[in-house]
Amino acid sequence: MFDSLHGWVSYFLRWGHLIAGISWIGSSFYFVWLDRALTLPEKPKEGVEGEVWMVHSGGFYQVERRKIAPGQMPQTLHWFKWEAAFTWITGVLLMAVVYYAGGGALLFDAGDNFSNVSQAIGFSLLVLPLSWLIYDGLWNSSLGKNTKAATSISFVLMMGLVYGLSKFFGGRAAYMHVGAVFGTIMVANVWMRILPAQQKMIDATQEGRQPDFTLSGKAKLRSIHNSYLTLPVLFLMLSNHYPMTYGSEKSVAILLLLFVLGAAIRHYKITKEKVGFLPPLLIVGSLAALAYLTLERKPSLEKSSDLIPSQVESVPTSFVELSQTGTIHAGVKFTGTVPLAKKIFVTPECVAANSKPLMTETLIAQNGRLQNVFIWISRGLEAKTFPTPTKEVIIDQRECAYRPHVIGVQVGQPVTFLNSDAFLHNIHSMAKENDKFNVSLVNKSQRITRKLMKPEIMLRSKCDIHPWMMGYIGVVSHPYFGVTHEKGEVTLVQVPAGSYTVSAWHETLGIKTQELEVSAKGNVNVEFSFP
Repeated sequence: MFDSLHGWVSYFLRWGHLIAGISWIGSSFYFVWLDRALTLPEKPKEGVEGEVWMVHSGGFYQVERRKIAPGQMPQTLHWFKWEAAFTWITGVLLMAVVYYAGGGALLFDAGDNFSNVSQAIGFSLLVLPLSWLIYDGLWNSSLGKNTKAATSISFVLMMGLVYGLSKFFGGRAAYMHVGAVFGTIMVANVWMRILPAQQKMIDATQEGRQPDFTLSGKAKLRSIHNSYLTLPVLFLMLSNHYPMTYGSEKSVAILLLLFVLGAAIRHYKITKEKVGFLPPLLIVGSLAALAYLTLERKPSLEKSSDLIPSQVESVPTSFVELSQTGTIHAGVKFTGTVPLAKKIFVTPECVAANSKPLMTETLIAQNGRLQNVFIWISRGLEAKTFPTPTKEVIIDQRECAYRPHVIGVQVGQPVTFLNSDAFLHNIHSMAKENDKFNVSLVNKSQRITRKLMKPEIMLRSKCDIHPWMMGYIGVVSHPYFGVTHEKGEVTLVQVPAGSYTVSAWHETLGIKTQELEVSAKGNVNVEFSFP
């Protein structure tokens, strides 16, 4: 019941936010363009600063900009203010529903176990008014009179804001918070600076006094600021659909480039006089830089001297004499109280995809046995080489979770990522040794295949769109590995006789190792214990 209600509230708030945003941004663009398009009347008119003729929907329109003198206030005056207010109100409510409700599942990336979600929400709410106060204080100070200096300082402050938020929140939430900060500044400009200035001018005319037209200039400056923020905010409103931006390790640089791109497009679109070469240069340069940072690159080829065992000419399987091999039986127990799995409050599309609530998988133990432990021979096989399997290993993004949660593959073995859900997921490899990649799987049953060419314990993979989704891949250069099931056991067969180090890895409990000796046709039992 709660999940269904949460989904409907989220949908209606998104719709309302979009409607209000279109109304506000449309009027903002129109009036900034209008000011640039005004020309002096062919015949001078008293009080008219400029006019423009337009044609639209089969009609002709003449719009004039006037200076209002005392006693000339019209009876009906339309204010463009509620569009801004409703955009901000729906945006803040949407952030509360999507990011604050349900324990903050979307606030942080998978694996970032932030212990105090309420503290994070408090920081989120604090950063909005604080950013406005800093911005407003700068442009109200003496530095604000120097447009170039104040603009440069504002850009540096924005860089610090983007960097700080990206370090505190997950990528998706960080981008949304930057958008919320920009939106708050824009709305506060309207309600705290533009509207009060206009009201003072109206009051003066109604009282028979000459209006202070310097107030008009200050209001106009804030309106221009808003117009430059418009296109970046539009992208940030929709950024959750583009995980290759906020999910990238270069997310800060990408966002700054998107800001420059949006501001340059605004300048080029609205400015009537000769634009010059700088805005087009910024547009082309930003697009080229964004393409460079976000396009996936082909895996680099290893030099022959750097080849790992499974990449060199493989020793035939007959190399392993069965009479000279043994078996390792590894068990993993968990001592202590098993923490209860927590329900993940997921997004509406994930609610619809699941027949039951989605629970955390960070620690699963039954009857004292620990599941999802990766066990492998970590030392003792360096002098041996093994053929690379050609059979693909499938990692499924199903019902908004990685299935399986932990898996092992051999170096060079095909790994296929599959999307079994009817909506967008992405695969973001957080590799440290292997080539990184971040690709989207848009449609149901869509898949991509990659080969991991270097050993790595463990390679973390996540979905940036649904940041609780996370899986781990153990990449080793031999076939002696496994992942414990519900009984907490793994069996490694046909292990050549010899001395080995066997290791066990768990995502929250760390790594444990044991030394053992495998004899021909022998069975070795090893038990790991995680407290």
